[in-house]
Amino acid sequence: MLSHFGLPVNGPLFHNIEHIDRHEWDALVTDHDFFHSYDWLVALDCSLGKSDVFTLYGSAGLLGGCALWNGESQPGLFYLPDYFPGLDGPWKQPFLWGGARRSTHNEIPCVQGMRRGEALSNIAEMLAKSAGIRGCYATIVPFMPLRRALEVAHHYPHARVLMHSAEATIPVSAGGLNSQLKQLCSHHRVRANAELATFSRLGNRVEWCRLDDHLLESATELIANNRGKYGSHQGIDWMRRIFEGQKKSSVIDTAVAAVAKRDNQILGITIFYRFGETLHARYYGSNYQINDNDFRYFVLTYYHSLDYAAKNGIRECRLSISALSAKTLRGAKIEPLVALLLFENAPPLSTSESEGYNRLFYQRYQQLHGTHLTSDWALLN
Repeated sequence: MLSHFGLPVNGPLFHNIEHIDRHEWDALVTDHDFFHSYDWLVALDCSLGKSDVFTLYGSAGLLGGCALWNGESQPGLFYLPDYFPGLDGPWKQPFLWGGARRSTHNEIPCVQGMRRGEALSNIAEMLAKSAGIRGCYATIVPFMPLRRALEVAHHYPHARVLMHSAEATIPVSAGGLNSQLKQLCSHHRVRANAELATFSRLGNRVEWCRLDDHLLESATELIANNRGKYGSHQGIDWMRRIFEGQKKSSVIDTAVAAVAKRDNQILGITIFYRFGETLHARYYGSNYQINDNDFRYFVLTYYHSLDYAAKNGIRECRLSISALSAKTLRGAKIEPLVALLLFENAPPLSTSESEGYNRLFYQRYQQLHGTHLTSDWALLN
């Protein structure tokens, strides 16, 4: 049996995640890397078709791996020519993409301890070679935490690390939302309290719900509405396929929804997934026929999630890559995300070109978000 790459399935590339032991795989996946977890990858296979997974094995078992896909050919989050404005490079060439499909946080699952450096070196080299086998120019792992990408680049000389995005995160304290509000400056604290008051004054309430079939049907329509508003071409049928896949893989059992209701009508919904001690915000939907500026997005996605997390032993909320400025006003921190580029031979970009581009990117984010940047941004210096 051969994979998409024409290699035996008992080699480093498997036709899908189900050829790999669930417990071995998830033991290598960090709490932050939920979209690389076993059940999430199974859900994607069920919804979108099977996709190859690279693996590295040693005498003691699985040492590391990475999901693979082809990116997208339409401008947007997964279209490489849009990633590095002003930087010449082979961005219109076909690349092999590492990480879960359509994930905006990717790491490379890998063993910890003494074997990690050698494992990362072998993984990077083999991912770069896999691109050549598939007829691609190189391999890219987008939306990768800067610290993780620099670690790989340290062990593989033909790697380049280029800034291209960032994500919002909030550490959860035992006091939940009240503790977070106390950390804000008085101006931002007044704003947050006013938004919460407006939400309630308009007759809204928040319910936390598991995703049964009835709620999923409403969520599918609202999420498709929101995605369409911001230019997505994937509508209701796409979201139905996604949730059907999640039900088949059982990853839906890790989900919880914050639902905004007025009387018996659903106005908005944010769907989160718990993995370990982290809560990941993934989907938001809204009823735009009732659009009275009640701050439902922030109430659901930010404010109430902190209380829910505190009550359920969750240490961190991860709020993805959108609306970063609005999230920092409410106390979020901004973590750097990069594209890890793995070339089989000499990279087309010099180290100085890469560092110069990253420096300009950092300066722009410093101007936008200032003290809200995490300490990891200093790794660029």
